[in-house]
Amino acid sequence: MTTIISHVSRARFTPGLAIALALVASWSIAARAADEEHDAQHRHHVAHLNHIKTQADAEALKPGDSIAMACSMCKHVMVQQVTKDSSHVKLMTIGQKHKCVCGGIVTVIGTGKGKGKNEEVNHVCSKCGDKAMFVCATKPGSGAEHHH
Repeated sequence: MTTIISHVSRARFTPGLAIALALVASWSIAARAADEEHDAQHRHHVAHLNHIKTQADAEALKPGDSIAMACSMCKHVMVQQVTKDSSHVKLMTIGQKHKCVCGGIVTVIGTGKGKGKNEEVNHVCSKCGDKAMFVCATKPGSGAEHHH
């Protein structure tokens, strides 16, 4: 034990050691700054999506928001920008049909939970089944200007 302590106490703070420590410290600071800059530049590309279940949820979206339909069977995600024309609401309107990437037909059906525009819907694909798809969207009303 005393041998270790005596070797440590004999270590000298030489100019070479000082330069090496300074280089290590500056590289560490530069690496951290580069990571923070990278995060800041790419942060605006991240959109947090929330599961939406009703036509009313879709109607609450504003131009600039995004709505996405994902199929766990096909491994396909379709993303649509919300515009003033409200075409995105069709994805959540009971009775509407659209094509799945697998070639199947997706039908929007009501689940019986809720009434009218507040009834929860399910998306049933003729090939993927009734539990494969879900719809999500950016926070209703967040708009594109808030994604930066």
